[in-house]
Amino acid sequence: MQDPSPGKHLFGVVGYPLQQSLSPLIHNWGFSEHKLPCTYLAWSIEPQYLPHFSVAIRTLPISGVSVTIPHKKSIMPYVDRLTHTSVRIGAVNTLYWQEGEIWGENTDITGFVAPLLSRAKNISSALILGAGGAAQACLEGFRQTGVGDVWISTRDESRAQAFAAGHGVSYVLWNRLEEMSADLLVNATPMGMKGQTETTLPFTPEPQRFPLVYDLVYNPVRTKLLREAEEAGCSTINGLSMFIHQATEQFRIWTGKGLPPEDLASMLQEHLTSK
Repeated sequence: MQDPSPGKHLFGVVGYPLQQSLSPLIHNWGFSEHKLPCTYLAWSIEPQYLPHFSVAIRTLPISGVSVTIPHKKSIMPYVDRLTHTSVRIGAVNTLYWQEGEIWGENTDITGFVAPLLSRAKNISSALILGAGGAAQACLEGFRQTGVGDVWISTRDESRAQAFAAGHGVSYVLWNRLEEMSADLLVNATPMGMKGQTETTLPFTPEPQRFPLVYDLVYNPVRTKLLREAEEAGCSTINGLSMFIHQATEQFRIWTGKGLPPEDLASMLQEHLTSK
């Protein structure tokens, strides 16, 4: 465990809001499986209080932190060092101690790419919905897997333009999405998340236009987007796969130990379907 001093065994996730986060469940399960004397909590911190939280990381016995929306970018000035991956993505989702300094890492790219590796040869083009930290992780993942043609779309046209210009990709107007087609459609927005207002896309994915649909939202596992895509005949990937792989990479960074993805998937599926 990368830790500035012995006896620090407190971990947690910081974000706002956090009612639907499964991070405490997955990491506390991992600590229990490996019989580690660690605890993982949920810290729901509003954006204006993030500077105070950054002080708490250094003064309380906190060994590691998962960072989720809306703090993935705003946490960056409060760490001592950033990994090359987090700099390229421009967002951080993992904090850990190394030699007395707080490092910022991003494991979202690991999580995003994992379920695509077996399908990579069939993906040469992609459309990403969203222009935040998750979308940036997707772009980096596409660069690593050789996907050359990538488009971005979001409801905020100016944001889409700025994102596309800053990352060397094209953008599509939200109201022109029904004219698009690509090998892969990725939802990198909170659209469809449990507890969020259900938003309908201006089109229904069809296999002729989007053979594969990947929704990064993991709660619920089968979002409205995935249900509609499956009913139309598209292949789909749910966000639980990305969540599990990025979380297992966090766990490895903090503890040096692995977690079995298949067992985690079964445990989380059972948890989600029982609610």
